[in-house]
Amino acid sequence: MSLRLPTRTLVPVIVLAVLGGIVSTFVIARPPSSALDEAPSLVRPKLAKPAPAPAKKAAPVKAKAKTPVKQPAAKPAAKPKPAPVRVPAPVAKPAAEPVDDGLPKVLSAALADHRVVVVGLYDPESAVDRISLDEARAGATAAGVGFVAINVHAESQSRPLVELLGALENPGVLVYRRPNTLSARFGGFADSETVAQAAANALR
Repeated sequence: MSLRLPTRTLVPVIVLAVLGGIVSTFVIARPPSSALDEAPSLVRPKLAKPAPAPAKKAAPVKAKAKTPVKQPAAKPAAKPKPAPVRVPAPVAKPAAEPVDDGLPKVLSAALADHRVVVVGLYDPESAVDRISLDEARAGATAAGVGFVAINVHAESQSRPLVELLGALENPGVLVYRRPNTLSARFGGFADSETVAQAAANALR
């Protein structure tokens, strides 16, 4: 026996069936929200930041040595000038008075300064006597003794010798040693070497 549904009843059933299929299709096609929530999300890997390059140590800056400024040399204080030292003037010794020994004063004065004195006797008018006088003076200088020239014609000089020795020869040479000793006597011409030797003998 077949059942026949009235047309009015069939139409709503078909509509519901179509709607139900659409809904079921939509439900099947869309995944549940929990599944969407559980789906892994794309995580972008974090790029490792490059390690910062080690900072270069700055080379120590050498401080420039300051050139010392040359200070002007201080001028030394002026030293006070020392007061001039007054040196007392040497007191001049009074000349020794000739001893009255019977000799001519000029000869006594020479013996006061020299231990040995050569005496040259001469006549100023004779050329030979002048030469002999020069030789006697040279011999005395060579021996380092005193020398005296006596003019035989000058009575103030020759008289004491005449009284002591008698007559005087010219030219002539006498060698006296202190105080009033006659050491040598030459009558006539005597060269310088002879006179020097006689004076040296008197110094001994």
